[in-house]
Amino acid sequence: KHSTVYQIYPRSFCDSNGDGIGDIRGIISKLDYLSDLGVDIIWLSPVYKSPNDDNGYDISDYMDIQPEFGTMADFEELLSEAKARGIKIIMDLVINHTSDEHEWFRRALEGEEKYKNYYIIKKGKEGALPNNWGNFFADCPWEPFGDPANGEYYLHLFAKTQADLNYGCPCLLDEIRNILRFWLDKGVAGFRLDAAKEFYSGSVTKNVEVLNWIQTTAVELKEDAYLVAEVWEDFGAITRYYESQITSIFNFAFGNTGGKLMQVLRAAGNSGTVATFATALEKADGAYLGANPDYIDAPFLSNHDVGRIYGFVSGDPLRVKMACAMNLFMSGSAFIYYGEEIGMSGSGNDPSKRAPFVWNDARDNGTTNPPPECTLPESYPFGSLEQQLEDEASVYNYYRQAIAIRNALPAIARGRTTCETALNIDCVSAYRKTWNEEEVIILMNISPDAAQADLSAYGDWSVAATLSADGNEIVLNGTTLELPAFGVAVLIPNA
Repeated sequence: KHSTVYQIYPRSFCDSNGDGIGDIRGIISKLDYLSDLGVDIIWLSPVYKSPNDDNGYDISDYMDIQPEFGTMADFEELLSEAKARGIKIIMDLVINHTSDEHEWFRRALEGEEKYKNYYIIKKGKEGALPNNWGNFFADCPWEPFGDPANGEYYLHLFAKTQADLNYGCPCLLDEIRNILRFWLDKGVAGFRLDAAKEFYSGSVTKNVEVLNWIQTTAVELKEDAYLVAEVWEDFGAITRYYESQITSIFNFAFGNTGGKLMQVLRAAGNSGTVATFATALEKADGAYLGANPDYIDAPFLSNHDVGRIYGFVSGDPLRVKMACAMNLFMSGSAFIYYGEEIGMSGSGNDPSKRAPFVWNDARDNGTTNPPPECTLPESYPFGSLEQQLEDEASVYNYYRQAIAIRNALPAIARGRTTCETALNIDCVSAYRKTWNEEEVIILMNISPDAAQADLSAYGDWSVAATLSADGNEIVLNGTTLELPAFGVAVLIPNA
């Protein structure tokens, strides 16, 4: 569970049959690539049967595969081939709502009371909506249910074709349990829980109760099931959600364009801001640990809902690499969005954030067609994967090296984090990781200028690993560590 997780948006990853749409067999064909990169887990964005009006997040059948992606036999082969390479699969589980084409909703429309209870359906008030409440996703989250003359409305926090589920219904909970069992029995390792703060939108307490139920149920079905929840909130709210005892929650306080990691990286060279990175890591670790002693952090940089790192740092290759190290050297299961390992660009509308993976310059070898309304750049400044494979200074090889270091030194992913105050000086961010008897100290020069760190007070430590963003060597001269621009060093105590 302290893994390197790779998110795949199937439609844009790899096309195996030439129809321009990425598919499951395309993913199978690239498993060796992911294994070489160092990936432990694949987070598979939705592949369920769906009308696909919302990139697969409008599910019409939780126990079937979208035909354009392949068959259930293809999915089972993916599980088997991934397992042979030591890679696990987690499914994207969208259980805040279903498509209005789901059998449950159709049967509710036909008047079956059992299925009406699966959804949040209310009578209007005095000829108006049940209430005037709106949210970020829908100005009017109520839609007439069935015959408008009945005066009933169903809730939809997202699109009107996505009806919200009612977690106060015991029969619905039985259905959710069956869905979990179905996929866990097939061999998936766990689930990413979509929109996990919208089961009871606006009520942290009730959402925590639902997450606790899902976590407890999944572990009853599979003892080592791994769950990671999408709670798009700040640090304080994420801490409260960990009271659900959910294994992991995406660390939005650090990820995305507004998170701590990008705040620090944009201020590279500002010693006052850089110094706050290590202290923020310590504060978050302590708070999350206090809410859930078994929590596993889920740091990330970008995903299918946000722009890519390239745009966050204005295309600066050194900052792209530094972002990689800052993310992958956080504790927990670190998430990589497909294409970040080659520095792909992509921002603006959602389709542009889900552009085809650039396997080679010819845009063949499995390269998909862009999603509708996707704006492709004229070129990718860092080049295709094919170009980057043999370039030791490429973004790809930096990612590969960072993952290898993370895997070789278990304390990086598993350790409790404390700021190393004596070294956290100027633009050198320094923090210690402690796991059982193992310790590492990580030093990052978050600056476009070279820096030094004085290790004279640290006794017998040595440099176990380094990452150079600009190609200049990281050297320990006596007790002085020389760090080039955006250089990273990992220290370990000598035996």
